[in-house]
Amino acid sequence: MQSKHFNALVTVAMAALATGWASACAAETTSESLTRIEAETMVLKAREKQLEIQASIVGRQNEIAAKQSLTAAMTQAEVVGDPVVRAIEGIGGRMYATLQMSDGSIIDVQQGDTLPGGMKIVSIGQREVLAQSNGRRLRLSGYAPPSSSFNPSFPPPGMPGAALRGAAR
Repeated sequence: MQSKHFNALVTVAMAALATGWASACAAETTSESLTRIEAETMVLKAREKQLEIQASIVGRQNEIAAKQSLTAAMTQAEVVGDPVVRAIEGIGGRMYATLQMSDGSIIDVQQGDTLPGGMKIVSIGQREVLAQSNGRRLRLSGYAPPSSSFNPSFPPPGMPGAALRGAAR
């Protein structure tokens, strides 16, 4: 009788132990699941931050590019009206001129060429380019870049004796 009672008690104890073990396993699985979800959330937040930083970098690069193009536009010589002679090349009768148009484009021409505005190149000499537009002839001016460089040896205006300092040496 004791053995039946003992067997029943052991069976109940084993069932309770199995139930407890199953709930412990379920608790670990839930814990592991929460840890995994937390890790995935951290990875997603890090990716979001990375995308924000990349967008910020692209924005800064665009600002820099805009400032550089503005600076380049400000330092580029403005050409208004007739084309300006940038260079003259050639030997003898085969002379070519490089012209900068009013829109900033640069083209190479030779005698007899017609420019987009209808101006015709009459002649190209070693030091001049003659063109004809609306029945009038004109000599195209040479290109002169703006002088914005600083010369430290040039005396500032209004300084008494600045011109004499160089003569005393």
